[in-house]
Amino acid sequence: MNSVVLSSIRLDGDTQVRTSLDQQVVDQYAEQMLDGDKFPPVIVFHDGSDYWLADGFHRYFATKANAQESIEAEIKNGTLQDAQLYAYGANSRRGLSMSDDDSRNIITKMLKNPVWGRWTNAEIARHVGVSKMTVGRVKNSLPAQEGESTKKVYKNQFGKESVIETKNIGKKKGATPKTEIPDNQEEDQLSELTETISTLSSENQTLKDKIAVGQWDASDIEKVDIQDVVLELRENIRVLEIDNKALRESRDMYQNRNAEMIRTISGLQAKLKKLSK
Repeated sequence: MNSVVLSSIRLDGDTQVRTSLDQQVVDQYAEQMLDGDKFPPVIVFHDGSDYWLADGFHRYFATKANAQESIEAEIKNGTLQDAQLYAYGANSRRGLSMSDDDSRNIITKMLKNPVWGRWTNAEIARHVGVSKMTVGRVKNSLPAQEGESTKKVYKNQFGKESVIETKNIGKKKGATPKTEIPDNQEEDQLSELTETISTLSSENQTLKDKIAVGQWDASDIEKVDIQDVVLELRENIRVLEIDNKALRESRDMYQNRNAEMIRTISGLQAKLKKLSK
């Protein structure tokens, strides 16, 4: 463990993820420190030049309030981004619980980051210490970025990838313009939509079951999100079922045309056979 001078620790690296510090907690920590209580060391990242505080802001300010010049710290080698990422997950491991606003703030920062924003909802949720539904809720509340892709790559059970346009998902019936689907992609997309519907139905039923038997162990923000998520899943299922039906009708049309062409060819072959005699 190391003792680091307070004045050498930087706080301006966007590593403070709380919307505000709790002054009462700072005061309480300061009193306990004067009484001789030992606190865990703060976490700082050293990039070769600066020390970035990643965890322990309440302890930092309590130490400063007691006019101490230095603080016990665990020093990790890393960049400012390393410190930020650590800070975003620090309170999922220990420390004071995050408020709903704090959780939203962290999730938003990660979603807007060019690297972490590419993580899945589940990966972000595990790092922050919330549910993936909460991450999805925050993501849906953010304005779409200019030039952001509305296409999503789906991989079926055989590992084959196909691209589906997602910008119209959730819109009312009739809002999605009909597009021609190449014959060689029909079966793949039909399989993808069927699998997606099955997955969404399963998730929807799981949520309803948990709510029904009172097994949902969630924070206030997650409880608020549950109803919206259920409604969203139902709407997505409805839209996907419509698309699935359209694909089946399109497939049937191609099959009918194919059968008609076979009959025509058979008739022409019979006529040709007669003429050749």
